[in-house]
Amino acid sequence: MKKLKSHQKELQCMIRIFIGMLLIFTSTVTFAATGSIPLKPVLIDLNNKASLQRGAQIYVNNCLGCHTLKYQRYVKFIDHLSLSKETIENNLIFTTGKNGEPTKIGSLMLNAVNPDSAKEAFGVMPPDLTLIARSRGTEWLYTFLTSFYKDDTRPLGVNNALYPNVGMPHVLSWMEGLKKPVNLEKDQYQYIIKGTMTDKEYQKSMTDLVNFLAYVSEPAQLDRYRIGFWVILFLAIFSFLAFLLKIEYWKDVK
Repeated sequence: MKKLKSHQKELQCMIRIFIGMLLIFTSTVTFAATGSIPLKPVLIDLNNKASLQRGAQIYVNNCLGCHTLKYQRYVKFIDHLSLSKETIENNLIFTTGKNGEPTKIGSLMLNAVNPDSAKEAFGVMPPDLTLIARSRGTEWLYTFLTSFYKDDTRPLGVNNALYPNVGMPHVLSWMEGLKKPVNLEKDQYQYIIKGTMTDKEYQKSMTDLVNFLAYVSEPAQLDRYRIGFWVILFLAIFSFLAFLLKIEYWKDVK
C-alpha cells in the first residue's frame, strides 16, 4: 500500500510538471503599444491562406511603394502562402532592378524610394514594416489602419486617432472612404466620402493586411506551429515511458 501511494504521488508530480511545461510552450505574451484610444481586437489566423494571400495583394498594391519588407523574400510565398511562381511574378512583383530587368522571385521585397525625396514629402523616411507586427502588436496595427479621419489642419489633409499628427497620407481612403470625427474617444465617425468598400468589407480587408504583416514578422512560426504538436506529443510519450522505467528500476528499493 505504501508503495502504491508513493507511486501515485510520483505520478501526480509528473503530471504537474508536464502541465507546467505544456503551458510554457503554448503560452504567448503580446506586447502592444497603446495610444490615446482603446485598441480594437483583431482575429489573427496564420493558417488562413486565403487571408494571407489577400493581405499580400493589398500590401503590394498600396504599401510597398513606400514601405519595404527588407527581411522578406517573394519566394517564401510559394510554401507559406501556397502561391505558384507564376502567380507571384505576375501579380505581386512590379519592380525592376538597376538595369531595368524584372525583379527576381528570390529577391527581397524592396522599392525604389529615394530617401531625400521621401524626407521632403513626408518629413521622414517611411519605415520598413517587416517587424512592425512584433514591435507594435497586431491590435495596434488594426486600430491604426481603421482610425484615419479628415483633418484640414494637417498638411496631408488627414489625421489618425491612435497616432496623432502622423506624417502619412490615408493611402487606403479609396477603399474605406473619408470620414470626419463625431466622437474620437468613442470611435464615432461620419463618412463624408464613400469608398469602394462598405465598413465591414474594409474591416475585413484590414484584418487580412494585419494578418499578412503578422506572418511577415516571423514566417518561421508557420513551421513552428506545424511541428510543435509533434514535439509536445513526443515529450509526453517520452515522459510517460521514462516514468514507467523509473518505477521498474526502483520497485525493489525500500
